[in-house]
Amino acid sequence: MGVGGVSAPVSAQSKRCDAKTGKVVGAVVGGILGGLLGRSIDSKGDRTPGTLIGGLAGAFIGSKIGASLDKCEQQKVADATKSALEGSPTKQTSGTWVSETREGVSGTVTAEPAKMTSDGKQCRAVTRVNYVNGEEIHDTPTYCRVPPSTAWEMA
Repeated sequence: MGVGGVSAPVSAQSKRCDAKTGKVVGAVVGGILGGLLGRSIDSKGDRTPGTLIGGLAGAFIGSKIGASLDKCEQQKVADATKSALEGSPTKQTSGTWVSETREGVSGTVTAEPAKMTSDGKQCRAVTRVNYVNGEEIHDTPTYCRVPPSTAWEMA
């Protein structure tokens, strides 16, 4: 799939992504499942301690998992990637993004100068660094296109 497809207007995106739903849903589901697991493991007498410990652990883990990038943030990463790829093919170019709905969530995208492959493709190595609540998440995909096409595809 090419980078940077057609996206909805910013106002429409904001309405779909105006809450920290991923983190909250992750915490709630994790808490319920952790509580049930803790209750089943703590089979002697009063199961309250096992339920509480399991619920707290599940809520913590669930909120961490749910704190990853939401749909709108993923679109921002795609837009920043597209911006970096469309910069000068002979120079290192970059793009940045910031979440409109969550503090501490942002990223940078850097595209290396393009190289021609033996089969005629123009390729650029990309480094994406996303920050989610102080945690760095890296990936390094390569994107290619076959001139005269202007569409970049993940290799």
